[in-house]
Amino acid sequence: MRIVLIAHYYPPINSSGAKRAESLSKYFTTLGHEVTVLTTRKSRVDGEFTEPVPKGVRLIELDWAGREAPSVEAEGAFEPMYSGAPSWKRRLKDRVMAVLGQIPDPRLPFALAFLSPWFAKPAQEAIRKSDIVIGTTPPWPMLLAAYLCKLRFGTRCILDYRDHFSECHEMPGGRLAKWLEKIIDRRLAKSADHVVCISDPMSHYYRSFTPNVQTILNGYDHEILDDARGVRLISQDGMVRIRYMGIVSPGRIPHNVLKALVELQAKQPDLFQRLRFEVFGAASPLQEVLKTTYPEVSSAFSFFSPVRYLESLQKIVEADYLLFSETSSTNTLSAQGILPTKLFEYIGSGRPILGDISPDTLAGGLLLKCNNQHIVGQSSDLFLAVMSKTSFYERVPDHVSPLSASLSRKAQAQQYADLIQKIIFKGLRKQSTN
Repeated sequence: MRIVLIAHYYPPINSSGAKRAESLSKYFTTLGHEVTVLTTRKSRVDGEFTEPVPKGVRLIELDWAGREAPSVEAEGAFEPMYSGAPSWKRRLKDRVMAVLGQIPDPRLPFALAFLSPWFAKPAQEAIRKSDIVIGTTPPWPMLLAAYLCKLRFGTRCILDYRDHFSECHEMPGGRLAKWLEKIIDRRLAKSADHVVCISDPMSHYYRSFTPNVQTILNGYDHEILDDARGVRLISQDGMVRIRYMGIVSPGRIPHNVLKALVELQAKQPDLFQRLRFEVFGAASPLQEVLKTTYPEVSSAFSFFSPVRYLESLQKIVEADYLLFSETSSTNTLSAQGILPTKLFEYIGSGRPILGDISPDTLAGGLLLKCNNQHIVGQSSDLFLAVMSKTSFYERVPDHVSPLSASLSRKAQAQQYADLIQKIIFKGLRKQSTN
């Protein structure tokens, strides 16, 4: 099959958001399909340039006008949404989003350029020859670009949702913006040949727009995890290292673990002194909470800049425990459907996880199903009881259950390829009937 994938988050930038598109393109190619990725021209504002493009994938980078333009590692630096000292650009963007939501996205001109008569000829050729075009979000203009491919070139298209566009619980926006987002989202979903979501609650939401929806989970890349295991270094200094990888938003602060640490520090200071929490990524909200609410345990925490992907996985497999914290809200399908890439990489590592999240959530339930060594709950007493045991300070072997093994990116790519074949066959059968 000839597959065109439209994505903003893609190598060379280092971003957890890039891993779904990167892995799909990698394993589609491994399965023998021809893959072309159309992506935005990047600079260091989009992220660090550390990740290679998968072998066999044809990459076409386009500027805002749809012209071929290679990424340039120029001046500037990536600035996350949650920053302790936001720049004036970040503050301005936050104010605009607070009112207008996601609609005025800076990648919108990139999507509209798919209608331009000056749209890059190599990109046009790849789209015309394709069997399917997949637009993956966020950001939402990638969905629009896929829809415009269908409109202009008559291609089949799949809209791939890694996060909600409309009714996303983590994204700001006023009433009018949220209303417009839903209208746009419904129109795009109804126009697509199929919609793919990363969780059942998310799929349930999008089935209110179209019946053609399938869940294909995120996953972990078992090949790169195996490479990371081959170079890991396990510390022998008697300290217990609990690591968190990625951005800490206000909804991801592990309050129950922090409360347990306060109790542990007061009652068993000798055990508390053996704990080291290491956070790799933008974590200003957590740093602020430690300073204002839990200052007595702040000495147990160290903060580091994000690291490249292979090193990130190496840090994961070297850790004694991994820390996972997400919103436990069930108020929206968006909040219920959170299954981030990090969760699957944690699961695939086989390391035990401290999950400060309700076991009744999708993510919490999955953790418990995958490994009975994971500690999952929303009670500080639970985490205090665990950390008060001397056995907690002894490293346990990796454990990857059969369920955990089934969550590899390779397995998800095969499921995706099977779906694409069904869509193509359905289209050909419809043409022959007409």
